Amino acid sequence: MIRPVVVQRGRSAIEASATPVLPGLSAPACRNADPALFFPAYGVPLSEPQITAAKELCAGCPVREECLAIAVRSDESDGIWGGTTPLERRRMRVQLARMDQGAELARAVVSGEEPEVVQALRPAVVHSLFRMGWNAERIGDALKLTSSQVQTARGMAARAQAFLAFMERHCPKGRT
Repeated sequence: MIRPVVVQRGRSAIEASATPVLPGLSAPACRNADPALFFPAYGVPLSEPQITAAKELCAGCPVREECLAIAVRSDESDGIWGGTTPLERRRMRVQLARMDQGAELARAVVSGEEPEVVQALRPAVVHSLFRMGWNAERIGDALKLTSSQVQTARGMAARAQAFLAFMERHCPKGRT
């Protein structure tokens, strides 16, 4: 896992030598912050005040998105990265996996199969079917959904797709 390097006097730094690992992160807002703010001692959970303070610092960071993308892609499970907690990043990784699973299920639907589509995967399947040229009525018929359920799933998928595009823009697969 990627960790900030601790330098003299207890200040954190993602040193210049880390640039190849963290491309573009030459001036993160956390560069001069105490590393304990983002990474508590081993075995010590992040506290709410600590999370709030770290997120406030991240909010104005010029490289926040890249930091978050790297943390999600590298499966970083500790500390605050890009203004997110480990739980928030886990949820993002689940969302990415669901989009991949949804695309597979959509291909099965298109080929005439009737796969079981659990509720958590509906948005991804609906999104994939829309991308394949299906309209809302056809999707509703194939998945046995009301038009309202199709529209709700489509909205959820739009948010997931925006996150996927963000990930590809800031940290394409294979660049971690």
